[in-house]
Amino acid sequence: LLKADYPEWYDARLKQVLDMNAAGNDPDVKKRLLAEIVNLRRKHAKEALSASTEKLLVVASAFLSNLKRLGELSTDACYMFISKGELSPTVFELMTKKNMLPALEMQATAIFEAISEGRKVPVKRERASKSDYDLLSKQLLSMGWTQKDLQLFANPTALSNASPAKVCQMVQDWFGAHIAISDKVVQERLLFETLRPVVAG
Repeated sequence: LLKADYPEWYDARLKQVLDMNAAGNDPDVKKRLLAEIVNLRRKHAKEALSASTEKLLVVASAFLSNLKRLGELSTDACYMFISKGELSPTVFELMTKKNMLPALEMQATAIFEAISEGRKVPVKRERASKSDYDLLSKQLLSMGWTQKDLQLFANPTALSNASPAKVCQMVQDWFGAHIAISDKVVQERLLFETLRPVVAG
């Protein structure tokens, strides 16, 4: 996918790998490549968010799936994936393991497929409204959240002081609630806002 959509970038990365291997820097190759992919994703975040709702749902579902999988392995892995992304040492180490790599690659592929679509057929969207977030809150309350939970999640400072286990579960619930919303128009606007840190962070 990257070779087809970004041929010059791909050729430069291939040369970079060959040069690093020739210099005996093999242990750094995977980390350098991942950093380059993350930078490319961030650079094209706007295009990813301009993709169809179907593509955005695939990205959200892949991200949620990874959160759940990482959470099963360790709370720290889930929390670091939320707060630091793929480049955090904890997550990077897991990405080198064969049993985790396909799931993490699936998320990256979903994002770059969204970027590809968003570049060709961009969708313009309205920002999510208060009524949209009211519907989302109703969905979260039906999943067991309390008013106190809603207030906590809406306060970045308070959330940063919450336990990693609490943050991990709340972010999983947050994305699960988005995916469960039946009103597709509302869902589209909310996904556009919520996926911003996933593709740009």
